[in-house]
Amino acid sequence: MQSRLLKTEVTLTESGFLFDHTTGLTYSLNSTGQFVFRRMQEEKDAEDTLRGILSEFAIDEDTARKDLDDYFRQLKELGLID
Repeated sequence: MQSRLLKTEVTLTESGFLFDHTTGLTYSLNSTGQFVFRRMQEEKDAEDTLRGILSEFAIDEDTARKDLDDYFRQLKELGLID
C-alpha cells in the first residue's frame, strides 16, 4: 500500500461531494471515503491513514488495508490522483 498524490483540481465539499474541476464530474463519498480523502488533503501517508481508519471505524486491519488499496485504485482510474 502506498500513498498517492492528490491532484490540485479536486475539491471535497463539507457535504461529501468530490468535484473534479478538470472534467466537471462530481462524486458522492461516504463517511469513510471522506475521511480518507481529507487525510490525503493533509498529505498523510497510507499507513497513517490506515491507522486513522482503524481508530475511527469498526473494521479489522486486513479488510481496511484491502479497502484502502481498492479506494486508491478507484481514484487513480478516475484520474483524481497520480
